Amino acid sequence: MDTSILDTLDLNEQEKLFIKESKTATTTDMNQSRIISEIYFAKKLEKVADRVIISNEKLAKSNEKYVKGMLWLTGAIVFVGIVQIVIAIFGK
Repeated sequence: MDTSILDTLDLNEQEKLFIKESKTATTTDMNQSRIISEIYFAKKLEKVADRVIISNEKLAKSNEKYVKGMLWLTGAIVFVGIVQIVIAIFGK
């Protein structure tokens, strides 16, 4: 069986050994190709999950930044409201 695809999967030594030992008497190629495809799929899922985690971290940092801005803005609006009340009461 052609195992050249293994070089593109970024496998660790345990994974490579597992694939090499996944032979049976009559279905060697079928077993190895199935295992390779399963590992390939798992590696792709792992990369997608990592990208989602990174994206979520960026989103959390962005949200934190905007929350701080909204708190300052809310504080400023409350301050302006209080000033307007004071002016309305004492400005007569």
